[in-house]
Amino acid sequence: MGVTVIGIVILANMDSLQKKKPSATSTVSEVVSVSEEKPGLQIGYDLEAWKKDASFFDRESDTLAARILEDMKDLSVKAVSEERNLRVQILDYEGERKTGEAFKIAVATEKKPNDYENYADADKDGVITIDYMEPGKYLVTLLPIEGYTVPDKPTEVVVKSKIEYEFIEDIELLFREKTEAEARLEDTMVVGAESYADKKQNTSFAKDDYVYGVDLSDRNMVTDFNKIYESGVRFVMLRVGYRGSISGDIVIDETFDEYATLANRAGLDVGAYFFSQAVDEKEAVEEASAAYACCREKNICYPICIRIDQAGGLGRADSLSREDRTKVAQAFMETVKGFGYEPCVYASSNWLKTNLDMRKLSGYRIWMAQFNANPVEDIYYDMWQYSSKGKVPGIDGEVNLSKSFLNN
Repeated sequence: MGVTVIGIVILANMDSLQKKKPSATSTVSEVVSVSEEKPGLQIGYDLEAWKKDASFFDRESDTLAARILEDMKDLSVKAVSEERNLRVQILDYEGERKTGEAFKIAVATEKKPNDYENYADADKDGVITIDYMEPGKYLVTLLPIEGYTVPDKPTEVVVKSKIEYEFIEDIELLFREKTEAEARLEDTMVVGAESYADKKQNTSFAKDDYVYGVDLSDRNMVTDFNKIYESGVRFVMLRVGYRGSISGDIVIDETFDEYATLANRAGLDVGAYFFSQAVDEKEAVEEASAAYACCREKNICYPICIRIDQAGGLGRADSLSREDRTKVAQAFMETVKGFGYEPCVYASSNWLKTNLDMRKLSGYRIWMAQFNANPVEDIYYDMWQYSSKGKVPGIDGEVNLSKSFLNN
């Protein structure tokens, strides 16, 4: 439409234009004259005019960008206590642990805020741990550091006198990854029931109405969960992790997340177990918290168990007394119960008799391992792991087989 109008105007004034047709030289002269003498008459001739135009820049956007950059310097502090200790994390503007800086904190009791001690993040991992503290209320102050904005008020925290059966919020700080060589030394989970087997264990499913299952870890190579289901298996107990038998580090089983998802997808009920090397109640709560951290976003409908068994005779928990081992089991299971899951203890029939006080565990689910043709009759149990040499389609190699009586 605009082009048509311009064409009509030109045709209408053709005679006038032809009579007043200027030379090329005069045209340039006139244009320059207009640009210099009457800058307000025509916009577009001065290609650098934007530099002089104060409204060209969005000052509000510049201010917002500056504010965002400033906010990105903000740091915060998260402090957690388990039992007479304090673990302090320095977090960035997104709430993630900030590493790579030599942060320092000042810690004082609430009663004596000016009487403080300084602690440094020597390894620059964003975590400062303080042990052997007196219980009570404390104030934690992040000291100024160049390039960052620290909180203007101290963080208040209570150092607990005793472990509580509840989730440890920063439990993932205790997770460690192991190399293959380290795992061979640290992952000493053995099947103690092998030592007491009568060599007559079943290696397949018996023909009865009980529910059958398998337990799996990164030691098992699963090729097809659908085939596992089609074989008659209806539940899987997955190892969520273990505690190193030497270092005491918590290690998450690298197959748990994938196996739990695929097992659910195939129609299998899923439970979990943690191979314990806890030496006290505090470590038992750590193990339960680790299990919960991995299970809470999964569909777990079978129990979450603490697996208590020998660790080759050299494990850090192998020499625990019967009383202390029972306390470990109780602490784990009470913590799991608080998360809303069914708690359970796994052990061989021999260990259930000699290394745990079953009178104190009578209210919990029991998963007993005994690889005999017939189980013992003097132990109450909810699940029976009856073979370590099972063959199941969809799983390469031998696998542990169990019967579940939970629905009976």
